[in-house]
Amino acid sequence: MRELSTTQELDSVISDEVAIVYKHSTMCPISAAAHREIDQLLERNPDAPIYKVDVHESADLSSYVEEKTGIEHQSPQVILFRNGEVAWEASRLEVTADALEGQLRS
Repeated sequence: MRELSTTQELDSVISDEVAIVYKHSTMCPISAAAHREIDQLLERNPDAPIYKVDVHESADLSSYVEEKTGIEHQSPQVILFRNGEVAWEASRLEVTADALEGQLRS
């Protein structure tokens, strides 16, 4: 999992065939649970293209994601991009390894 900190980095990765942007807060217990789910996904799929945005350290980038996608900010939140387009999103307790894995395979 690679951390993103600039809008240029975000624009670059979301144009890939598949990219998952994971918005995370280090101060939120629900985000901690989601992080464990992301770790499980990475254990089973070590090459999964997951990019983390810390919503506090990179607040401007977090806002940019909302502006670019039109998806209201939540934390935690995952947004799956396919070739630059939003293909799926989940937030809060919907962020699970199984759900993400299913979306990666579809």
